[in-house]
Amino acid sequence: AVVTGGGSGIGRALVMQLLADGCRVATCDINATNLAETGTLAQQQYGDGVALSLHSCDVTREAEVQRFASELLEQHPVEHINLLFNNAGVAGGGSFINDKREQWETTFNVCWGGVYNCCRVFVPLVVASDAGHIVNVSSVNGFWACMGPHFPHTAYSAAKFAVKGFSE
Repeated sequence: AVVTGGGSGIGRALVMQLLADGCRVATCDINATNLAETGTLAQQQYGDGVALSLHSCDVTREAEVQRFASELLEQHPVEHINLLFNNAGVAGGGSFINDKREQWETTFNVCWGGVYNCCRVFVPLVVASDAGHIVNVSSVNGFWACMGPHFPHTAYSAAKFAVKGFSE
């Protein structure tokens, strides 16, 4: 299994559950400290023989995702993957009108661009599997964009709508 954003939150919970179910897991995160903590927790829970590899990766950069895939194939004796969890995400983005463009683009690029880049790189490995599945983590904001009249988050909503549409 491949899990993006495995350093915290849903990603870390996915990693731990997959390990509990006997999966070999390769996970990535942009935050090295959080990623190392996931590794420590996994080792404490499952011992030294845990089948987990940790990879530093910014999913917004296709070259880093390609490097992650290459590392996975070097560190795990596989020619395919059965599960791809596109989980990496970040809240924010704020107002399209009032906030800085960079803030908007960072949120959109992580939440949607990460799914796109990881699918481009990993789908051939899923297709090579006899039982492959892709799980793209979205949000209620992929169905409903509003969180209230005083809480703009257009980048996040647009990205989650993109993830939902792409997945369907």
